[in-house]
Amino acid sequence: MFKKQLILMALIIGSVFTASADEVVLADAHPDTYVVQKGDTLWDISAVFLQSPWLWPEIWHANPQIENPHLIYPGDVINLVYVDGQPKLTVDRSHPTVKMSPQTRVIDHDQAIETIPLAEIEPFLKKLRILNKADIDLAAYVVAAEEDRNVSVTDHAIYVRNLKNARQGDRFAVVRPTVIYREVPTDYPWETSKYSETESIAWKKSSDYTTDAVMSRFWKNYIDRTYWESVVTLGYEVAEIGVAEVTRVGTSDITTMELVNTTQEVSTGDLVLPLDDFNFDPYFMPKAATNNSENIRVVALNNALFGSGKRQVVAISRGAQQDVKVGDVFAVYRPEKVIRDEVMHPKNDLKTLFKPSKANVTLPAELVGHVMIFKAFDNISYAIITEGNRPVKLFDYVRLP
Repeated sequence: MFKKQLILMALIIGSVFTASADEVVLADAHPDTYVVQKGDTLWDISAVFLQSPWLWPEIWHANPQIENPHLIYPGDVINLVYVDGQPKLTVDRSHPTVKMSPQTRVIDHDQAIETIPLAEIEPFLKKLRILNKADIDLAAYVVAAEEDRNVSVTDHAIYVRNLKNARQGDRFAVVRPTVIYREVPTDYPWETSKYSETESIAWKKSSDYTTDAVMSRFWKNYIDRTYWESVVTLGYEVAEIGVAEVTRVGTSDITTMELVNTTQEVSTGDLVLPLDDFNFDPYFMPKAATNNSENIRVVALNNALFGSGKRQVVAISRGAQQDVKVGDVFAVYRPEKVIRDEVMHPKNDLKTLFKPSKANVTLPAELVGHVMIFKAFDNISYAIITEGNRPVKLFDYVRLP
């Protein structure tokens, strides 16, 4: 009996290792070598070799003889080799990066290929940030402008209330409230709500002095206000619209500032925050996500009315506090859908007159694409759609790839 148990355990362990090895599947018609081109991204190159590009770290064979072996440059040759029967990718760099020789050309690391197209996510890296409730309660705000202007632009003076520890010459970001992100309840009334409505709603700082938030150009929003007022708030998004410099620190709680740069007109109610010192590494490695929560959702689409496609940006309802990291790749699924089986039960079917649910069938959740996280806040993350065969829509489920 004990021998049988040992055999059974060995078979189970063997099957686990086999399954693990089978996770890395080479792409159809993959090459044995690939020369990196200017304009390539790490994701593009991964997709050349792998059916699941986020498994790149599993087969990347870093060469310790090369400085920064995880960085790839135009002109590098990527080779597919086999080590102990397993596929590995190595880089052949004919231009060494470090040798104590005056003839050696040193590679400019700024020329390394990016993981995803930086230009397509730059506005989300530099212009948007997400705050928590404490940040909002403490935030300074524009209370008035010189000469009683309704709006102000570059070189205009503004008056800011509640700015703490500011000194003459200090610079701050002027930001505008955009949307509140809220949790998507599992009991959302799908049958009675429009699919295009979003849980993101406009907000304002809790003060008699501030004005309503204005929807930014980043997200299209369709709001069901009554339903979402009672659900959990995940974060408050703001968009940077300018930079202001302190010109005079008053004896009261009013600070005079000059707008040194604006991308939109500044008005009362806009917030004043420290400049964002966020540093972004464009050379991160894609990897399979580890957060397996049941109810991670797509909670915003970038400039999309009904759905977003490849290389567009979405927001998902989990962040750093739930161990979501930059580089994490998730699969996106369309939720299950309940429909009436009109083949067996037409609308005039008397058998379902008193029990309509008898005619219902549930269509399964469907894979629509994959997204990669590029910026993670406490409870919200921004992601870029890396691939997909259908549009990604609001409320789609976000799960392990």
